[in-house]
Amino acid sequence: MDTATTEPENKKPEKEDRRNRFLIIIIIVLLLLIGILGWQYWTVHETVIEKIKIVEVDKYKTDSLTNDLIGLQAQYATLKTNNKDIQAQVDSKKDTITMLMQQAAKYRNDPYIIAQLKKETATLRTIMQGFVHTIDSLNTLNQKLTVERNVAVKSLDQEKQNTSQLKKEKGELQDKIVQGSLLQASAVTAQGIFLRFGKKEVTTEKARKAEKLKVQFSIAANRIAQSGNKTLYIRVISPDAKELSKTADEASIFSFEGTKGFYSGTETIDYTNQEMSLSVNCESNIGFIAGKYIIKIYADGAEIGETTLSLK
Repeated sequence: MDTATTEPENKKPEKEDRRNRFLIIIIIVLLLLIGILGWQYWTVHETVIEKIKIVEVDKYKTDSLTNDLIGLQAQYATLKTNNKDIQAQVDSKKDTITMLMQQAAKYRNDPYIIAQLKKETATLRTIMQGFVHTIDSLNTLNQKLTVERNVAVKSLDQEKQNTSQLKKEKGELQDKIVQGSLLQASAVTAQGIFLRFGKKEVTTEKARKAEKLKVQFSIAANRIAQSGNKTLYIRVISPDAKELSKTADEASIFSFEGTKGFYSGTETIDYTNQEMSLSVNCESNIGFIAGKYIIKIYADGAEIGETTLSLK
């Protein structure tokens, strides 16, 4: 009786132990699953956050590029110059900026293209700085030329105001030429000339066709004047008060009547105190414009003849 009762009681704890071990295994498996799921959640979460950061950075880069282009476009809009070639280059770069803005909007989510567009924007900014320097230099030069032109015009106006006095002095000088040793030019004429087929000289009254001026005159006989080599200079003053010359350097400058100026033509003669006829070609490194030209002849530092020429 006692033995039969003890055996069922021993089997009952064994069943409970097996059930407890099974529950423990299930709990461990569940904990492992929860750990795995937690780790996967954390990994996915971190990946999503990283992608969000990348998107935000790319968006910032795109917005930064767009703002740079807008600012650069505004800066290019302020670049103005009368130089047609430079202005055409500036306008071309404006079109390039517009194209870059369109591409920035189209490829805003492509980091590689955005990076390339930023490099092109930096290049355009460097080019703009070059334009600024060039245009400033041109403006400074234009201001200088304007001042010089105003001075020349003012000087010419002053010369006109002193016409009466100059005529009186010129009359006295001419008397000295007749009586003294200075040469005197007479029958002074001038014509516009162009070369037909590059060889034959043809006269013209049109400024746009003229390639040079031909000044013809006679040197009067003067027994008192010193014979030998004498250099004659032709000074041409254009309708806009500029002295014409073959070059704009000191090679085309001569001295006369206590001052200096540019000559357009020159001729060295062997003067034998006898009358002689001369023809001198006068050139201009800036071409010819329509209007009235004042032409003066100088020898031995003094004016010896004058005429005018009008080109249409």
